[in-house]
Parts: sequence; C-alpha cells; structure tokens
Amino acid sequence: MSRRPRRAGFTLIELLVVIAMIAILIGLLLPAVQKVREAAARTTCTNNAKQVALACHSCNDAQGGLPPLCAPDGWTPTTLANRAFNGAPWTVFNWLLPYVEQTAVFAAQAKGGPFMVGDPRYCGGQYDKPIKTYLCPSDRSVTNGRSQTTEGGANGFAVGNYAANYLVFGNPAGGTDAARVQGAAAIPRSVPDGLSNAVFFGEAYGSCGATADPAAATSAASLWSDATAKWRPVMCHNTAGKNPNAGYAACQPFQVNPVPFGGCDPARAQTPHTGGMVVGLGDGSVRFVAEGVSAATWAAACDPRDGVPLGSDW
Repeated sequence: MSRRPRRAGFTLIELLVVIAMIAILIGLLLPAVQKVREAAARTTCTNNAKQVALACHSCNDAQGGLPPLCAPDGWTPTTLANRAFNGAPWTVFNWLLPYVEQTAVFAAQAKGGPFMVGDPRYCGGQYDKPIKTYLCPSDRSVTNGRSQTTEGGANGFAVGNYAANYLVFGNPAGGTDAARVQGAAAIPRSVPDGLSNAVFFGEAYGSCGATADPAAATSAASLWSDATAKWRPVMCHNTAGKNPNAGYAACQPFQVNPVPFGGCDPARAQTPHTGGMVVGLGDGSVRFVAEGVSAATWAAACDPRDGVPLGSDW
C-alpha cells in the first residue's frame, strides 16, 4: 500500500518570522504614509488660505473696503467699521462667505440686534455650520468641524482654522476693545508696506488651552463666526483672552504643533503642521513660514505699516 504524502505547512517558528517581517514592513511604511497624508492635508490648507486671501480682494473691490476683524461680541452689531459692514454681530469670516462660495449660508444669517447668548440669531445664527474653506484637515483639535473646547459650550460651534491679523483688520488706535476690533481698513490704503509684505491670515487651532481640561475657564477656541472675545478667529492680539491691547505691539511668534490642551497658548497663532505655518498675504499669495523665522522678521511681516524691511529669513 502506498502512503499519502504528508501535507507541507508552516512551523510555528516560520509563522513568527513572517509575522515579525510584516510588523517591520508596517513600521517602515507607516511614517511614509503619514508624511503623504500630512503633505495632502497641508496642500488643502494652503489652497484654503489662498481662497480666503483672494476673497478679501473680491470683498474689498465690491464693498469699497475690508470687513472689520469682528463686532464687539456675538450680540452687539458693529457701528465703527466701513459703512457696508455695520449693523451685524459678525466676524470678518461672516462677511467673506459670499466670496468663498458660501452664499446660501451668508443669506441665512440674521443682522440687527440686540442679541443674547442662546439667541438663535447669535453671531448671525449660522455659527454651528462648518465651512470647508475655513477648515484645515491637519488640526487634531477639531471634531466634525467643531471645537473640542467644552468651556462655554464652544464645542457646539464650528471652528475657523484661519485667523485674521488684528493689525490689518482691527483698529489698534481704538480706545476700547469694542473700538479696536472694528477696523475700517481698505486695500491698498491701509497696507503701505506693500501687500506682498503683509500677513493677512495665519492659522489657529479650533481648540486651545494651557491646561489639559477642555472645560477650564482658560480654555479658548477659534470660531469662524463668534465675535465674543475668547472665541474670536484672530491672531496678533497677544492676549490669552483675545481682547487686544491698544497700539501696534509686535505680533508674538506662532506655535508649531502644540498640544491642543495643555500646551496651547491662546495669545498666539498655532499651526498643526511640522516645521512652520501657512500664511495668506495681502496680495492673495500664500507662503509657508518656517518655524525658525526670527521674532523681528515675523513682527515686521505682521505689521502692515511699520516700514521695517523683512529679514533675509522671510
């Protein structure tokens, strides 16, 4: 009688070797996959920043000036901005909606006042609508387009990952916070240093806190439609409460990839990218500013009228 041949198979050691090789390959490939993913996200962020910067020009040309940084708060309409932008408790990003293909959301907003927190018309009433152009996919402090900051109910609001430069859109000469945020700038009148030399927009985390607790009183957020101090989508304000001081103080350097809760400083701009931050310039162009840029060069780029030439590290 002939014997049936024994069926060949893997030994336990061979299986372990194969598993180990697969684990090594995954370990080698994972960083590459992450780099590709981050490169794609950064490209999206760059394109969004460019759309926002170009929207400013369209808005300026159509309305005879730039929108204000924001209203005094989310329920008090503006009164000191360029004439076309008075009468609503909005931010610059509310006014830019028609110029980033969000006409329907813009039309659904409510003007007038007075408003109170909890009023469905607060901040125009569309504050919970994530706007794709205002979101950077690299920001890990965002969930479904909304903030992770639970303090003050900010987690019910859509974030704005692009922060408007207070020194451009605000009025640093104002005597009160309400006056300082209601800028009446215009292109090119308000940018004597040159549009290609002035930062109009940087980046900001949707959720930001110096402590690990999202519900802490010091936790802040960047909300595209909220003009109330702690939630403003603003940079170069230099204060944790986002209520800028008077004068053209040097813009504080931005943070690179900080921990959203426990390492994030609401007084600064924050970027989720490695090595630097995406900024939108006054001429509509976009550049990636390296993490190592000097404080002096950064401050000069953020001040639209100081007359200081940009350093070689720009």
